Amino acid sequence: MKIPDHLRPPLLEQLEDQATSEDCLVLRGSALGHALLGDNDKRNFFIEKFIKSAEPPLEGTQLARELQARGVGNILLEKNAEDYLSRAKELFENELEEALPNLPEDIAIDVATEPLKQARQARSGLMENAFLRKEWKLCISEAEHGRSIIPDYLLYQPHREGYPIEFVAKGMDANDKDLISKGFEMQEEFLQYVIDVGYLKPWEEAYFVSHSLSVITRTLVSEL
Repeated sequence: MKIPDHLRPPLLEQLEDQATSEDCLVLRGSALGHALLGDNDKRNFFIEKFIKSAEPPLEGTQLARELQARGVGNILLEKNAEDYLSRAKELFENELEEALPNLPEDIAIDVATEPLKQARQARSGLMENAFLRKEWKLCISEAEHGRSIIPDYLLYQPHREGYPIEFVAKGMDANDKDLISKGFEMQEEFLQYVIDVGYLKPWEEAYFVSHSLSVITRTLVSEL
C-alpha cells in the first residue's frame, strides 16, 4: 500500500497535531497513520498508549469492536491478545443472538432494519475474531453466514466471491498457498482502493483493524 503524494503532507500535519492526545480513538488513529507511513516504531508506541488507555464507556458491538482493536494491537506487539479477543467474541455472539429472531424476510431492502445491521456487524466481527485466533474453519463459516445476509449490490465487487481473510483462512485450512496469496493480494488491493478514492483518510482510526489484518496476513505469507 502506498499513500498518495497529495495525502502525505496533511497526514504528517495531522499526526503532529494529535501527537499529545490521550483519547483512545485518536491514539489508534495515530498508530494507523504511522503504520501507513511505514514507521513501525511510532506505530507501536501509539498502540501501546491506546491499549493502556481507559476503555471507553461503550456497549454491545461498539465495545466489542474496541476490545477487538486492542487485541489486534497486542498481536502486532507480539503480546497475548486472548483476553480482549474472548471478551469481544462473547459480545458479538450476544449481539447476534439478540438480532437473529428479528431479521426481515427480505435482506435486500433499501434501508436495513436495526436487527439486520446488528447481525451484519456481529457476523463481521466474529469472522475477524476467528481469523485473529487462527480458527480457520470458524472464520470461513462466519464469512459465509455473514455474506448470506448482505445482498451482492452492497458488497465491494471482489468480495462477492469471498472476503480476503476468508480466502486466507481457506488457504491455511487446506495448506493452499495460492489461496493465501490471493486473500493477501485482495486485502492489499482493497485498502489501496479506499485510500486512492478517498474513503480512507489515513489519520482516522476506522481502518486500523483492516490494515492490521493485512499486516498479519503478510506475516503468514512470509512464513510459507
